[in-house]
Amino acid sequence: MNAINRTAEVLKLLSDGPRRFTDIARELHLTKSTAHRLLKALEQTELIKKNSISGRFHLGPLIAQLADSPFNEHQFLISCSIEELRKLRDSSRETVTLQIPLGTERMCIEEIQSMEPIKYVSGKGAIYPIFAGSAGKMLLAMMDNEQIKLLMQKFYYIPSVPNTIKNTEQLWKEIELARKLGHSTSFGERISGSASVAVPISDYFCPVVLNIVGPADRFTTSSISDILAEMKHSASRITEALTVG
Repeated sequence: MNAINRTAEVLKLLSDGPRRFTDIARELHLTKSTAHRLLKALEQTELIKKNSISGRFHLGPLIAQLADSPFNEHQFLISCSIEELRKLRDSSRETVTLQIPLGTERMCIEEIQSMEPIKYVSGKGAIYPIFAGSAGKMLLAMMDNEQIKLLMQKFYYIPSVPNTIKNTEQLWKEIELARKLGHSTSFGERISGSASVAVPISDYFCPVVLNIVGPADRFTTSSISDILAEMKHSASRITEALTVG
């Protein structure tokens, strides 16, 4: 019972944001040896993951798989979107995803992968920091400023690649640009050599975006410009389907 209780306490703590080993041990009143054994076991099961750069622990991919509720809860959204995702994949030849916010992170709830031999994929259930990449910036742009400020208090701007957003000032500029343009782009913010574009889907109970990602040497600024109008039309058709439904 102690192990179960401690596991629950760790997961609750990390649901508020990433923590260092010493922070977890201190906040949960654990000895270093107990904390080490517990975190190691949870990491091996993928309930939690450790960022190799920042050294902080965060919730792992198994959380989404076990809960499964995001997929059940958004099943109608997925069913209204799936054909549009396929059309966009066929038009762009790149990977198309549907993404929603999950606290300080974002989750891919559906994905149609590129058919090209060299491609970028997320994987259904994949979770990433919400401030990194076009999908995250567009999701933030759909929120009100007070909600964004609350989230920003929990952000850790640890650059994983040179183009990762490094501070709040830079992120606000990207959010305002996304609001002005009605879309957001990213070039190597999360993965070096990648490019992506995201557009919002309206009239849903939470922010949701369509996102296309591919290798930057193939999915260029010109390619993004070519597919952008079609993405916005797809988003409008999904919104219409959600409203009719």
